[in-house]
Amino acid sequence: MDKLFSDELQYYIDTARLKTARQKRRAVIEGRDKALLRLDKQEDALWKRMSQPVYVPLQPPIQKGFYRFFVLRDDVARGRQASFFQGILDKINTQQHFHRRDFKKKKRVRGKKVWVDKEQRLKPLFQWEFDKHMFTKEEKAYFELRMIRCERKERDIPTWIFTQPWRFVLRVRPYMLTHRRIVDPVLETQLQEMRSYIDSCNLRPRMTWLTQSRSNSSAWRSWDRPLKARERYKKKPLLQLLQEEYYNNID
Repeated sequence: MDKLFSDELQYYIDTARLKTARQKRRAVIEGRDKALLRLDKQEDALWKRMSQPVYVPLQPPIQKGFYRFFVLRDDVARGRQASFFQGILDKINTQQHFHRRDFKKKKRVRGKKVWVDKEQRLKPLFQWEFDKHMFTKEEKAYFELRMIRCERKERDIPTWIFTQPWRFVLRVRPYMLTHRRIVDPVLETQLQEMRSYIDSCNLRPRMTWLTQSRSNSSAWRSWDRPLKARERYKKKPLLQLLQEEYYNNID
């Protein structure tokens, strides 16, 4: 009887697919990660609903300062090439907003504050922007390639500059607010509560690892690089690699 019971018990253990301690721990981690993924999707859904603005018209409209932009000079606008230069202006025009109509600001000159005009220029175009606009051969003749200092990259970058800015003049217009945005306080409260819960429980690092790190990891893998780029670092001592990099930079 005992032998029959023990055989049935062993058969039940073999066929019941009982989980080991490692499998139980893995199931707990996977369940937690799935809950974090659901929480991330809910946060994204709330943020997308918040980012879709709803505007209603203002009656009457409200003025908020002034804005300034370039237009064709009178003699150019009356000329035969008015449409030609207007097409160029549409691609390089710029706008500025300011609270003063004369667009003047205070600047300290030799210890004294004086009123000076705000500077506004036509838009300089980088090479990719110049190619994107697809200028015609006649339009390209009015541009010049210059090396302009880029403060963000701390180096000179080739930039296309319009060579005849005198054809355009600045015009000032009042900046009118005709619509106002409606904000849903319920969505804002829900999103704030969800983000507060994520931050208080320190769930953001794990959520970031689940949603972003894996998708971006392939870009940083060494085996995704070309074969020659990988092979050049094999079977070489560190001193030799440093010397090669040093002489390459000198050249």
